[in-house]
Amino acid sequence: MRPFHKVSLCGLIAGLLSCNSGDNTAPPKTDYTLPYRLDQPDAILELPAELREISGLSLSADGRQLLAVNDEQGKIFFLNPETGAIERSLDFGGKGDYEGIEAVGNDIYVVKSNGTLYRIPEMGAAETLKTALDAEYDVEGLGYDPVQHRLLLACKGRAGKGDQFSHKKAVYAFDLVTRLLAETPAFLIDRAEIAQWKGAPAGFANKLSEFFDSSKAASAFNPSGIAYCPQDNHLYLIASAGKTLAVLHPDGRLLYACRLNPDLFRQPEGICFGRDGTLYIASEGGKSGGRLLLFKRM
Repeated sequence: MRPFHKVSLCGLIAGLLSCNSGDNTAPPKTDYTLPYRLDQPDAILELPAELREISGLSLSADGRQLLAVNDEQGKIFFLNPETGAIERSLDFGGKGDYEGIEAVGNDIYVVKSNGTLYRIPEMGAAETLKTALDAEYDVEGLGYDPVQHRLLLACKGRAGKGDQFSHKKAVYAFDLVTRLLAETPAFLIDRAEIAQWKGAPAGFANKLSEFFDSSKAASAFNPSGIAYCPQDNHLYLIASAGKTLAVLHPDGRLLYACRLNPDLFRQPEGICFGRDGTLYIASEGGKSGGRLLLFKRM
């Protein structure tokens, strides 16, 4: 069985703050530079009202459209990537809490928060694929690993059964050949390590302590979207709670992390890449529709 990768979020915050705490347990810094200016989107697209609660985002198989779901309807929305307009939609199921979408070849996969996957073929009816996950795991993100031909399910809720999973968040892998979910996480994120960070500069320390008091610790880092970049195969994770983006090497090493501007990223829920490396991040809206931010690769 392939072992999981443990991702240190103490290291995540270290990269975020660009500060050395002097703690020799912190992972070494990398020379990685994020190839996107997240404070300078190349376009901000307001999405239609149907996508006010957009919850997942993917690139279509032909690369010409974006695919989206909201967290209330069993419906796939096909979007114009330049305008955000809905060009067509496809019903595949009833009402439910749909949280992620991913196109793989001629199939489209959608995941519910309870871990149930749906395979929607190019022709024919949707197929339901059960996993060992349930509502307590609260699956929020769905991505595709093209190297190992597997789906990645990012969990906002519990990471697993047992004390060893306390205060952790997990990403599970679903093999598309065997159609089985791995028993152990592909990536395991220890949120408690953030609380051990001792190098937070003035202005951030108060916010950090808010995350880790007894009532708010569960919201410190809750993944809401996940995607692989086709240019370098790095794994991007966004967290709506905490407004954080993290970039991982495929082997699990943390390469970069940053806080997201809440004025731009109101509630980031979906992430994907165009074939040219363009980064798309979708956020839920307020009373209006959702928002789609585009970032060209530098």
